[in-house]
Amino acid sequence: MRLTPISEKITAEIRKVENARKVDTTQKTKGLRTDKSEFSSNAQRLSDTKANADIVQAQVVGEPEIREDRVAEVKQKIESGYYDSPEFLDKLADKIIKDFGLTGQ
Repeated sequence: MRLTPISEKITAEIRKVENARKVDTTQKTKGLRTDKSEFSSNAQRLSDTKANADIVQAQVVGEPEIREDRVAEVKQKIESGYYDSPEFLDKLADKIIKDFGLTGQ
C-alpha cells in the first residue's frame, strides 16, 4: 500500500485551507483600511476660520507700525493742496519716467 499519494493529497488540502484563511484575514484587514473619519460642516468652518486668522495675524506682524507723525504730515499736505501743485506733479512725472526707464527714448 502506498502512503505517499495519500499524504500528498492531505498536504494539498491543508495548504488550501491555510490559503483560504490567509485570504480571509487579508480581506478583513482591507475592510479595516476603508474606515474614514468625517468632520461636521461646523468643525470644518471653524478650522478654516482659525487658518484665516493665523494668516491675518502673520500679515499684521509683518507690517510696520503706523507712524502717526507721517500720517498727520500727509493729511496736512492733502488738505493744503500740495499734491495738486505743479512742482509736485513735475517731480512725480520725472520719477515715473525714471522708474519705468522711459528716459532717452
